[in-house]
Amino acid sequence: MPSMFNGSPLFASGPHRFVMQRRGQTEIEPGKPATIQTQPNPKWTQIGLVQLSISVRGRLVAASEEDLWTLRDAITGALAATPGAGSGTLEDGNGQTWPDMWLIGYTETGPVDAGREWSIGYEAVFRYVGQ
Repeated sequence: MPSMFNGSPLFASGPHRFVMQRRGQTEIEPGKPATIQTQPNPKWTQIGLVQLSISVRGRLVAASEEDLWTLRDAITGALAATPGAGSGTLEDGNGQTWPDMWLIGYTETGPVDAGREWSIGYEAVFRYVGQ
């Protein structure tokens, strides 16, 4: 079963990994900006858990430059300006699913490699938008 976002196999063309971003409490130290903490500090005020973020890091792989652009355009097409408009279920292909996720960013992480296949590294970042 391929990994998917909102029913589309955006990452199925090449190897990729799902990475959970840092999790923990958001705390406020008097007189300083909010920070993410993994251990509670009794002098700080906890204001809630950090919003879930998951990165997908991998390579898009295609038979031609045109096909590679099609894969790139599919991912950038899934980006949405507002959380509710582009949210969907993120599936890792191994049975783990995260509903109500929003694709908030896509970065290509190197030059295009051209040879028998065309490929490029990427990182896509998703954030939870549910209640």
